[in-house]
Parts: sequence; structure tokens; C-alpha cells
Amino acid sequence: MKIGYFGIALCATALSATIANAQDINAYKLLNLSLEDPTLGSARYAGMGGAMGAIGGVSSALKDNAASIAAGTKSDIGLTFDLYSNNDGQCSFTVSDASLLFNIDHHNNSGYMSSALAITYNRNRTYDSDMFLKDITYNSTTNDHEEGGTDAVNFAYAGNINNQFYFGVAVGITDLRFEKSNIYKDEEYYDDYIIETNGAGCNFNVGLLYQPTDFMRVGVGLQTPTLYNIDESWSFIVNRDETRDDYPYKIHTPMKFSAQLGFMVGDRANIGIDYSMRNYTRMWGEFANLKMRLLEENIKEICKTQHTLKVGAEVNVIGGLDLRAGYAVCTAPVLEAEEACKKIERLGGAYAGDYWDQDENGEYFYGPIYSFTSPKMRQYISAGFGYSGKIAYVDFAYIRKLSTVQYMLQQPIDEGTTKLVSTYATEIGDQKHGSNHFMLSFGFHF
Repeated sequence: MKIGYFGIALCATALSATIANAQDINAYKLLNLSLEDPTLGSARYAGMGGAMGAIGGVSSALKDNAASIAAGTKSDIGLTFDLYSNNDGQCSFTVSDASLLFNIDHHNNSGYMSSALAITYNRNRTYDSDMFLKDITYNSTTNDHEEGGTDAVNFAYAGNINNQFYFGVAVGITDLRFEKSNIYKDEEYYDDYIIETNGAGCNFNVGLLYQPTDFMRVGVGLQTPTLYNIDESWSFIVNRDETRDDYPYKIHTPMKFSAQLGFMVGDRANIGIDYSMRNYTRMWGEFANLKMRLLEENIKEICKTQHTLKVGAEVNVIGGLDLRAGYAVCTAPVLEAEEACKKIERLGGAYAGDYWDQDENGEYFYGPIYSFTSPKMRQYISAGFGYSGKIAYVDFAYIRKLSTVQYMLQQPIDEGTTKLVSTYATEIGDQKHGSNHFMLSFGFHF
């Protein structure tokens, strides 16, 4: 692996007069900022693998179907703590879910029987990447570290008609924080690229549920695209010489369509099946109030529709004690690295947005100045238990996340030209990552 060329590529890029600009707004970056972990929520929601869109009664499920909060009969206030760790040694402790749900009985025997109001906070994604590579041939190392997450505050209203039809709407205010450090070292160079990304956005959720029988409920939900306004700052250090800059831009995430099926066996058991899809070819980015056309073309060439399937069950053991288990899988939202590189190289640049520049010799090139990850399939295996009394409840859940990525490293300069060539993703191969969530929820009914 000719990782020794990485430092040369970085130094050549650093000499560019407009190094910041839009060169780092590329398909892989937008994809990384748009993805979500589908099982995060309260411990009950997580324990069932997030498959509660049709079961309802849990405020975390409104992100899948806004009508779900009307399917319960109790008001409650809850709080969830999440202890997170991964195989790379990262660890964090956060509040991953908080909710205030009011269920209002209209005291009608038919028609508009009840409604629900909810204010929720939910963690949608935890960034958890840490890669270290060592090249013995060139005595060089590359360390790539990411941390942060995305969150949402939702304001929702839902209604219950005849205990058979349920509808709901929600407004979501989203928050994004992403920090990345990419360090390259060899005998001659020390390059450190540090980037801090903060953003805010907004989306809308609508949902419908239909209950044809006492034991079955079906539903559909739609979440509009989220438009993020991003403020990004970076620091680029080459052998102790530092360059700093910041720039704003916008990203547009894809719409989410979901469908749910739930089975309720009295008070004894619940079984949920949720499906959702997102077409990531519909993403786009905007810099200086201009849509990036080449970026859009790249996205349409290499991204694809992601399908997510969630299944979960809970069984009442005795009294208020429930046991839960769940599984979720997300398909790859992008082509394999080798195929993707061939397609976008044909378009004129492996990671280009609408940006090109010239180095100190007056020759043009495309490319990033740090690495990206190309996500593949993700799996979530969960289990949990909980106890619910007349007034209080407590739940515990464990999630094991298994993911596969391909690292798209800084690109070396070809010896004969200054054109940046394909990545080493295929040489490095698939990288397996594992992470854990230990979640504890408690709350009160009223």
C-alpha cells in the first residue's frame, strides 16, 4: 500500500490558494452526516429493536409514525441514559431520550375519542469511528478519529378516532455535531487535519394507523427531507505550520417512507415489524447559495436506496415484568468502493464537488485532504427488560451494533501526472466495527 504518497498529496493541496471552499463537500461527507441509527430511543423502544411504529404508546416511535403516540392510554414523563462504547476504545455517557406525553381523554363513546400531545428529545446517531493504519514500507501511520452525534426535538400532536383510526403530525428541530481528526505521520511529514461541523435543521413527520381488529394494527409514515444549515471550521497543520478557516454550507437529506405492522396479544405480548426506505440519490449540497451540480451528479452515480427492516417482540412474564428482544438491519446506501471510484473518476474527480484548483505548478486536480468512510450493511441486535407499576416504570436495554465500512483514504498523486487516482479502499478491504449501547429508562405515569 503506497501510503507514503499521502503526505505529498496533502502538502500539494495545502498550497492551494483557496483550500477551503467547497472541495470537502462531497457525496461521502453528505452521506455520513445524513445516516441515522434506527434503534435509538427509550430503553423499551431500543429493546424491541425500534419496531414500535404500529404498537405505539411510546413517544420514541413518533419518528417512525407520528400517529403512534395516540395508540396509548396513559400520560407519562420519561428519561433515558445511554452508556456507549465501541471496539476502538471510545466511550461516552449521554441522555439519549427524554419525553413528556399527554394523553387527553375526550370522554366520547365514539368519534374523536382521545388525542395526544408530546414533546420529545431523541439521539438519532452517534459517530463512532477510529481507524489506525501503519505502513511498514514507508514507516508511516494514519489515524482517523470521529465523534459527535445528531439529535432531534419533536413537537407532536395525534388523534384517535373510534379506537380504529389514528393520525399524527410532528415538527422536528434537528441538531448536528461532528468532529474529525485525521493525522498522517512519516519520517518527513506530520499532517493533522481537524474539522468541527455544527448544524441545525428542521423536518416534518406525518403518520396514519389503522386497527381492523383488536390484535392487529397497520400504519404508514412519512418524514420530509431535513435541510441543514452547516457551519464548519477546520485547522490544517503541516509540520507545525497551521492554516485555519471556516465556511457555511447546506445539505439536504432524503425523505423517509415507512410502513409498520403490529400484533397485540392482549396484555401478554406485542410483536412489531417496521420497514423504511430512503433514496440517498436525492441528497444535495449548496455552497454560497448555489447548488453543486457536479456533486449532484456524483451522488446520483454512486448512492442508492437504503432499506431498513426492524423486528421486535415483548412478552409479559408476570405482573408488570416484560422481556424484550429485537433485530434491525440497514442495507448499504452506496456502491462498493471500487465500483464507485470508477464511476466518479469518469465524471472528472473522485471526490469533487463543484470545485477545482491548481497547485504551485499551475496544474489542476480534484480531491479531498482527509479520509472518508464508505458505509455498507449495518446490523443491530437488542434485548431488554422492564417493570411497569401503576405510577412508575423502569426499563433496561442493550444494543449491539455491527457495521462494515470501507475507508476512502487521502488520495496519492500519480507519479506521471497531478491527477488524483483511485483510493486504496479495495487494498485495505472491508473493516468491521462493533459498538454497544447500555440504556436505562425510568419515568412516571400520570
